[in-house]
Amino acid sequence: MVVTDVAAGRRDRAASGLHALVIVSTLLAGACGRDDTGPSPVGPAIACPAAQAAQSPDGHAVAVSYPAPTVSGGTAPVTTTCTPPSGTPFSVGMTTVTCTARDARQQSASCSFGVAVAGPPKISASKFVAFGDSITAGELDPACTITSARGFEAWLLDHEQAVTFAIDLTAAYPTKLQALLTARYTTQMPSVTNRGVGGECVTSASCVPDGISRLPAVLGADAPQVLLLMEGINDINNGGAGAIPRVVSGLQTMIGQARSRGVQVLLGTLLPERVGACRGFAPAAVPPANDAIRALAASQNVDLVDLYAAFNGEASTTLIGFDGLHPTAAGYDTIAQTFFDSIRKKLEVSAMGVGLGKIDRTRRTR
Repeated sequence: MVVTDVAAGRRDRAASGLHALVIVSTLLAGACGRDDTGPSPVGPAIACPAAQAAQSPDGHAVAVSYPAPTVSGGTAPVTTTCTPPSGTPFSVGMTTVTCTARDARQQSASCSFGVAVAGPPKISASKFVAFGDSITAGELDPACTITSARGFEAWLLDHEQAVTFAIDLTAAYPTKLQALLTARYTTQMPSVTNRGVGGECVTSASCVPDGISRLPAVLGADAPQVLLLMEGINDINNGGAGAIPRVVSGLQTMIGQARSRGVQVLLGTLLPERVGACRGFAPAAVPPANDAIRALAASQNVDLVDLYAAFNGEASTTLIGFDGLHPTAAGYDTIAQTFFDSIRKKLEVSAMGVGLGKIDRTRRTR
């Protein structure tokens, strides 16, 4: 009995130990299969700025500063880098900037955008001739010795006596226009030749000299690419509204003379005259004359340079001088700027050479 009980006790203790071993093994197996880290934290998100644009005035690289990208999420600290960095000189053309955000767990996200640098602006034609009367030549408010009431012949005699002393080439609109063109189109050599003659009419039916007769020789000698044509006020001063058909017909002839040589034409309207001034001979005829010139430009498909509108249709003493006919220095500035704006609109060509569509690629890595 004693032997039997001892053996049974040994069997019970062995069974108990085996049971405990099974429990420990099970617990260990469960522990090895469990992920104590939990789900991975969400990485950073990054959004790049919009595409950037700049212009190089001389074709060399220019420094471009751009906004920092927007970053959210990630495990702090999160660092952000962009390549090339903001403020870096960018060459002419399109450059892709890539920005990356990286957090403390080495999770990252990237995005890209474009920086487009345009080269110097250019114009498709750079050789100009400014053709017209004393307002093209640069007559700057000559003194009056007679009143406008004495008629055109007396005015013309006074004009011829004063013109030698009144021409100011530095104030003339062709001079100022060339300065504007040179300053903008730095890689070209734009030229504006002044072919204004004081006292000239469009047609000899109004007075001599006349532009119809003179223009072919000028076109042949100067060989311009573009003709800046502003003439007709002397015809109007001589003949009033009755001269308008002659002016329109003559300007049409001159447009044809230019086109026959492959020359583009920019046609200017007439400036306003001031009522009661010593050389304001036909202020009331100027608006209908300009209406006819606008219609001519449309029918001939030439570009109109509306100088009358640029002067607001008023012969203020700010823009028109004491004599009521010739511009002041500020008036010549206005004429030059108005022609310049028309030239830019018609002749300037894009120097970008690349598109500016936004490059916006975003990616995440872990």
